[in-house]
Amino acid sequence: MATGIVSRALAEAGARTASAPLFALACATYALLLAASAVKALCHRAHLRAELADPARLFGHYTFVAASGVLATRLGHGPARGVSYALLALAATVWTVLTTALVRLPRATARAAARQADGTWFLATVGLQSLVLCLTALPPRHVLLPPALALWGCGVLLYALTLAAVTRRLRRHPPAPGRCTPAYWITMGAAAISTLAGTQLLDQDRFPPRGLHGPLTLAVVALWSWATTLIPALLATGCWRHLHHRVPLSYEPALWCVVFPLGMYATATLRVTATVTHPAPTAVALSLAWSATTVWLTVQGFALASRRPARLR
Repeated sequence: MATGIVSRALAEAGARTASAPLFALACATYALLLAASAVKALCHRAHLRAELADPARLFGHYTFVAASGVLATRLGHGPARGVSYALLALAATVWTVLTTALVRLPRATARAAARQADGTWFLATVGLQSLVLCLTALPPRHVLLPPALALWGCGVLLYALTLAAVTRRLRRHPPAPGRCTPAYWITMGAAAISTLAGTQLLDQDRFPPRGLHGPLTLAVVALWSWATTLIPALLATGCWRHLHHRVPLSYEPALWCVVFPLGMYATATLRVTATVTHPAPTAVALSLAWSATTVWLTVQGFALASRRPARLR
Protein backbone atom coordinates (compact mmCIF):
# COMPACT_ATOMS: atom_id res chain seq x y z
CA MET A 1 0.00 0.00 0.00
CA ALA A 2 2.74 2.44 1.02
CA THR A 3 5.06 1.46 -1.81
CA GLY A 4 2.30 1.78 -4.40
CA ILE A 5 1.27 5.29 -3.41
CA VAL A 6 4.87 6.53 -3.17
CA SER A 7 5.36 5.18 -6.69
CA ARG A 8 2.31 7.12 -7.85
CA ALA A 9 3.52 10.29 -6.13
CA LEU A 10 6.79 10.06 -8.07
CA ALA A 11 4.92 9.42 -11.33
CA GLU A 12 2.63 12.42 -10.73
CA ALA A 13 5.71 14.58 -10.12
CA GLY A 14 7.26 13.44 -13.40
CA ALA A 15 9.94 11.15 -11.91
CA ARG A 16 8.77 8.10 -13.85
CA THR A 17 12.19 6.46 -13.93
CA ALA A 18 12.23 6.30 -10.14
CA SER A 19 8.53 5.39 -10.01
CA ALA A 20 8.80 2.28 -12.19
CA PRO A 21 10.91 0.05 -9.89
CA LEU A 22 8.79 0.97 -6.88
CA PHE A 23 5.64 0.09 -8.81
CA ALA A 24 7.17 -3.26 -9.83
CA LEU A 25 8.07 -3.91 -6.20
CA ALA A 26 4.53 -3.02 -5.12
CA CYS A 27 3.07 -5.48 -7.64
CA ALA A 28 5.44 -8.28 -6.58
CA THR A 29 4.83 -7.69 -2.89
CA TYR A 30 1.07 -7.56 -3.41
CA ALA A 31 1.16 -10.91 -5.23
CA LEU A 32 2.98 -12.50 -2.29
CA LEU A 33 0.61 -10.99 0.24
CA LEU A 34 -2.40 -12.06 -1.82
CA ALA A 35 -1.12 -15.65 -1.85
CA ALA A 36 -0.46 -15.55 1.89
CA SER A 37 -3.93 -14.13 2.53
CA ALA A 38 -5.52 -16.88 0.45
CA VAL A 39 -3.65 -19.55 2.42
CA LYS A 40 -4.72 -17.93 5.68
CA ALA A 41 -8.37 -17.76 4.61
CA LEU A 42 -8.39 -21.41 3.45
CA CYS A 43 -6.19 -23.11 6.05
CA HIS A 44 -6.54 -20.97 9.17
CA ARG A 45 -10.20 -20.01 9.23
CA ALA A 46 -10.59 -20.16 13.00
CA HIS A 47 -7.66 -17.78 13.45
CA LEU A 48 -9.08 -15.40 10.84
CA ARG A 49 -12.53 -15.45 12.47
CA ALA A 50 -10.90 -14.59 15.80
CA GLU A 51 -9.15 -11.61 14.22
CA LEU A 52 -12.39 -10.36 12.67
CA ALA A 53 -14.03 -10.52 16.11
CA ASP A 54 -11.26 -8.45 17.68
CA PRO A 55 -11.53 -4.69 16.92
CA ALA A 56 -7.85 -4.22 17.75
CA ARG A 57 -6.94 -6.46 14.78
CA LEU A 58 -9.96 -6.13 12.49
CA PHE A 59 -9.16 -2.62 11.23
CA GLY A 60 -5.71 -3.70 10.09
CA HIS A 61 -7.32 -5.91 7.44
CA TYR A 62 -8.59 -2.81 5.63
CA THR A 63 -5.03 -2.30 4.41
CA PHE A 64 -5.71 -5.17 1.99
CA VAL A 65 -8.58 -3.17 0.50
CA ALA A 66 -6.48 -0.02 0.18
CA ALA A 67 -3.55 -1.87 -1.37
CA SER A 68 -5.85 -3.49 -3.93
CA GLY A 69 -7.41 -0.14 -4.78
CA VAL A 70 -4.12 1.70 -5.16
CA LEU A 71 -2.77 -1.04 -7.43
CA ALA A 72 -5.97 -1.24 -9.48
CA THR A 73 -5.93 2.50 -10.09
CA ARG A 74 -2.41 2.36 -11.54
CA LEU A 75 -3.13 -0.71 -13.68
CA GLY A 76 -6.35 0.78 -15.04
CA HIS A 77 -4.45 3.03 -17.44
CA GLY A 78 -2.56 0.26 -19.25
CA PRO A 79 -3.04 -3.07 -20.97
CA ALA A 80 -3.70 -4.80 -17.63
CA ARG A 81 -7.08 -3.11 -17.23
CA GLY A 82 -8.78 -6.47 -16.79
CA VAL A 83 -6.69 -7.04 -13.68
CA SER A 84 -7.95 -3.70 -12.36
CA TYR A 85 -11.55 -4.86 -12.55
CA ALA A 86 -10.65 -8.07 -10.72
CA LEU A 87 -8.83 -6.11 -8.01
CA LEU A 88 -11.77 -3.72 -7.68
CA ALA A 89 -14.19 -6.62 -7.24
CA LEU A 90 -11.88 -8.24 -4.68
CA ALA A 91 -11.40 -4.99 -2.77
CA ALA A 92 -15.15 -4.28 -2.69
CA THR A 93 -15.89 -7.81 -1.47
CA VAL A 94 -13.29 -7.68 1.29
CA TRP A 95 -14.42 -4.20 2.41
CA THR A 96 -18.01 -5.47 2.64
CA VAL A 97 -16.99 -8.56 4.63
CA LEU A 98 -14.89 -6.51 7.04
CA THR A 99 -17.56 -3.87 7.55
CA THR A 100 -20.19 -6.55 8.13
CA ALA A 101 -17.96 -8.12 10.77
CA LEU A 102 -17.49 -4.69 12.34
CA VAL A 103 -21.20 -3.94 12.47
CA ARG A 104 -21.94 -7.36 13.97
CA LEU A 105 -19.59 -6.92 16.91
CA PRO A 106 -21.41 -7.37 20.23
CA ARG A 107 -22.37 -4.10 21.87
CA ALA A 108 -20.16 -4.74 24.90
CA THR A 109 -17.18 -5.44 22.66
CA ALA A 110 -17.83 -2.29 20.64
CA ARG A 111 -18.02 -0.15 23.78
CA ALA A 112 -14.79 -1.60 25.12
CA ALA A 113 -13.14 -1.02 21.73
CA ALA A 114 -14.25 2.62 21.69
CA ARG A 115 -12.11 3.22 24.79
CA GLN A 116 -9.08 2.11 22.74
CA ALA A 117 -9.93 3.85 19.43
CA ASP A 118 -6.78 4.90 17.59
CA GLY A 119 -5.49 5.81 14.16
CA THR A 120 -6.08 2.33 12.73
CA TRP A 121 -9.83 3.02 12.80
CA PHE A 122 -9.33 5.41 9.88
CA LEU A 123 -8.29 2.47 7.70
CA ALA A 124 -11.98 1.79 7.07
CA THR A 125 -12.22 5.23 5.42
CA VAL A 126 -8.98 4.64 3.52
CA GLY A 127 -10.35 1.38 2.14
CA LEU A 128 -13.65 2.94 1.09
CA GLN A 129 -12.00 5.89 -0.64
CA SER A 130 -9.62 3.54 -2.46
CA LEU A 131 -12.72 2.04 -4.09
CA VAL A 132 -13.68 5.54 -5.22
CA LEU A 133 -10.24 5.95 -6.80
CA CYS A 134 -10.87 2.79 -8.82
CA LEU A 135 -14.39 3.76 -9.89
CA THR A 136 -13.22 7.15 -11.14
CA ALA A 137 -10.31 5.65 -13.09
CA LEU A 138 -12.04 2.78 -14.91
CA PRO A 139 -14.56 2.82 -17.78
CA PRO A 140 -17.49 2.93 -18.30
CA ARG A 141 -17.31 6.12 -16.29
CA HIS A 142 -20.84 7.29 -17.04
CA VAL A 143 -22.02 4.22 -15.12
CA LEU A 144 -19.42 4.19 -12.34
CA LEU A 145 -19.26 7.90 -11.45
CA PRO A 146 -22.66 8.25 -9.67
CA PRO A 147 -21.92 5.39 -7.25
CA ALA A 148 -18.39 6.75 -6.86
CA LEU A 149 -19.78 10.12 -5.76
CA ALA A 150 -22.14 8.42 -3.30
CA LEU A 151 -19.31 6.31 -1.86
CA TRP A 152 -17.09 9.39 -1.58
CA GLY A 153 -19.76 11.14 0.48
CA CYS A 154 -20.11 8.06 2.68
CA GLY A 155 -16.34 7.99 3.10
CA VAL A 156 -16.23 11.61 4.24
CA LEU A 157 -19.07 10.94 6.70
CA LEU A 158 -17.29 7.84 7.97
CA TYR A 159 -14.12 9.90 8.44
CA ALA A 160 -16.02 12.48 10.49
CA LEU A 161 -17.60 9.80 12.70
CA THR A 162 -14.26 8.08 13.20
CA LEU A 163 -12.58 11.38 14.03
CA ALA A 164 -15.25 12.04 16.65
CA ALA A 165 -14.73 8.59 18.21
CA VAL A 166 -10.94 8.87 18.29
CA THR A 167 -11.05 12.44 19.64
CA ARG A 168 -13.43 11.34 22.39
CA ARG A 169 -11.09 8.50 23.34
CA LEU A 170 -8.05 10.79 23.40
CA ARG A 171 -9.84 13.22 25.70
CA ARG A 172 -11.23 10.59 28.09
CA HIS A 173 -8.50 7.95 27.95
CA PRO A 174 -5.29 9.57 26.66
CA PRO A 175 -2.69 6.94 25.69
CA ALA A 176 0.68 6.66 27.37
CA PRO A 177 3.69 7.81 25.27
CA GLY A 178 4.60 4.22 24.48
CA ARG A 179 1.15 3.59 22.99
CA CYS A 180 1.01 6.82 20.99
CA THR A 181 2.20 4.94 17.91
CA PRO A 182 2.74 6.12 14.31
CA ALA A 183 -0.68 4.64 13.49
CA TYR A 184 -2.18 8.05 14.28
CA TRP A 185 -0.66 9.28 11.00
CA ILE A 186 -3.50 7.41 9.27
CA THR A 187 -5.72 10.27 10.48
CA MET A 188 -3.92 12.46 7.95
CA GLY A 189 -3.70 9.72 5.33
CA ALA A 190 -7.47 9.18 5.38
CA ALA A 191 -8.05 12.90 4.83
CA ALA A 192 -5.48 12.90 2.02
CA ILE A 193 -7.02 9.93 0.16
CA SER A 194 -10.46 11.54 0.53
CA THR A 195 -8.97 14.67 -1.04
CA LEU A 196 -7.45 12.69 -3.90
CA ALA A 197 -10.71 10.83 -4.56
CA GLY A 198 -12.56 14.16 -4.61
CA THR A 199 -10.16 15.64 -7.16
CA GLN A 200 -10.65 12.63 -9.42
CA LEU A 201 -14.39 13.23 -9.29
CA LEU A 202 -13.83 16.90 -10.19
CA ASP A 203 -11.60 15.91 -13.11
CA GLN A 204 -14.41 14.10 -14.93
CA ASP A 205 -16.09 15.62 -18.00
CA ARG A 206 -19.63 16.88 -17.35
CA PHE A 207 -19.48 15.53 -13.80
CA PRO A 208 -20.44 16.17 -11.09
CA PRO A 209 -23.70 18.03 -11.79
CA ARG A 210 -23.32 21.80 -11.83
CA GLY A 211 -25.11 22.22 -8.51
CA LEU A 212 -22.66 19.88 -6.77
CA HIS A 213 -19.43 21.13 -8.32
CA GLY A 214 -19.04 24.07 -5.96
CA PRO A 215 -19.75 22.16 -2.71
CA LEU A 216 -17.49 19.30 -3.85
CA THR A 217 -14.65 21.72 -4.59
CA LEU A 218 -15.11 23.36 -1.20
CA ALA A 219 -15.09 19.97 0.53
CA VAL A 220 -11.91 18.90 -1.29
CA VAL A 221 -10.08 22.08 -0.29
CA ALA A 222 -11.30 21.71 3.30
CA LEU A 223 -10.07 18.10 3.46
CA TRP A 224 -6.69 19.05 2.03
CA SER A 225 -6.38 21.94 4.49
CA TRP A 226 -7.24 19.63 7.37
CA ALA A 227 -4.64 17.09 6.23
CA THR A 228 -2.05 19.88 6.01
CA THR A 229 -2.94 21.10 9.50
CA LEU A 230 -2.47 17.62 10.95
CA ILE A 231 1.15 17.25 9.80
CA PRO A 232 2.73 19.68 12.34
CA ALA A 233 0.62 18.17 15.13
CA LEU A 234 1.71 14.63 14.22
CA LEU A 235 5.36 15.67 13.99
CA ALA A 236 5.09 17.36 17.39
CA THR A 237 3.55 14.20 18.84
CA GLY A 238 6.51 12.20 17.55
CA CYS A 239 8.96 14.62 19.17
CA TRP A 240 6.97 14.49 22.41
CA ARG A 241 7.11 10.70 22.35
CA HIS A 242 10.74 10.14 21.40
CA LEU A 243 12.54 13.26 22.66
CA HIS A 244 10.59 14.27 25.75
CA HIS A 245 9.61 10.79 27.00
CA ARG A 246 12.62 9.06 25.40
CA VAL A 247 10.67 6.19 23.85
CA PRO A 248 13.31 4.38 21.74
CA LEU A 249 13.05 4.98 18.01
CA SER A 250 13.36 1.50 16.52
CA TYR A 251 11.67 -0.41 13.75
CA GLU A 252 8.03 -1.32 14.21
CA PRO A 253 5.53 -2.24 11.47
CA ALA A 254 3.47 0.81 12.44
CA LEU A 255 6.16 3.01 10.87
CA TRP A 256 4.64 2.17 7.48
CA CYS A 257 1.61 4.10 8.73
CA VAL A 258 3.78 7.21 8.28
CA VAL A 259 4.91 6.32 4.75
CA PHE A 260 1.45 5.82 3.24
CA PRO A 261 -0.03 9.13 4.49
CA LEU A 262 2.99 11.11 3.29
CA GLY A 263 2.85 9.48 -0.15
CA MET A 264 -0.89 10.05 -0.32
CA TYR A 265 -0.53 13.66 0.83
CA ALA A 266 2.07 14.34 -1.87
CA THR A 267 -0.20 12.85 -4.55
CA ALA A 268 -3.30 14.64 -3.27
CA THR A 269 -1.48 17.99 -3.10
CA LEU A 270 -0.36 17.68 -6.71
CA ARG A 271 -3.90 16.83 -7.82
CA VAL A 272 -5.47 19.66 -5.80
CA THR A 273 -3.14 22.24 -7.28
CA ALA A 274 -3.77 20.91 -10.78
CA THR A 275 -7.55 20.63 -10.43
CA VAL A 276 -8.64 23.42 -8.09
CA THR A 277 -5.94 26.11 -8.26
CA HIS A 278 -2.86 26.26 -10.47
CA PRO A 279 -0.36 23.48 -11.15
CA ALA A 280 2.35 23.31 -8.53
CA PRO A 281 5.87 24.29 -9.60
CA THR A 282 8.02 21.34 -10.58
CA ALA A 283 10.36 21.91 -7.63
CA VAL A 284 7.45 21.74 -5.16
CA ALA A 285 6.03 18.62 -6.79
CA LEU A 286 9.38 16.86 -6.73
CA SER A 287 10.14 17.89 -3.14
CA LEU A 288 6.88 16.40 -1.88
CA ALA A 289 7.35 13.18 -3.83
CA TRP A 290 10.98 12.79 -2.84
CA SER A 291 10.21 13.54 0.80
CA ALA A 292 7.79 10.61 0.79
CA THR A 293 10.40 8.48 -0.99
CA THR A 294 13.03 9.39 1.60
CA VAL A 295 10.75 8.29 4.41
CA TRP A 296 10.03 5.05 2.48
CA LEU A 297 13.77 4.38 2.17
CA THR A 298 14.34 5.16 5.85
CA VAL A 299 11.62 2.80 7.06
CA GLN A 300 12.75 0.11 4.63
CA GLY A 301 16.29 0.51 5.98
CA PHE A 302 15.01 0.14 9.54
CA ALA A 303 13.12 -2.99 8.51
CA LEU A 304 16.13 -4.61 6.88
CA ALA A 305 18.42 -3.71 9.78
CA SER A 306 15.99 -5.20 12.30
CA ARG A 307 16.17 -8.59 10.54
CA ARG A 308 19.94 -8.95 10.66
CA PRO A 309 21.21 -11.67 12.99
CA ALA A 310 22.33 -10.25 16.31
CA ARG A 311 25.95 -11.36 15.81
CA LEU A 312 26.18 -9.24 12.65
CA ARG A 313 25.02 -6.02 14.30
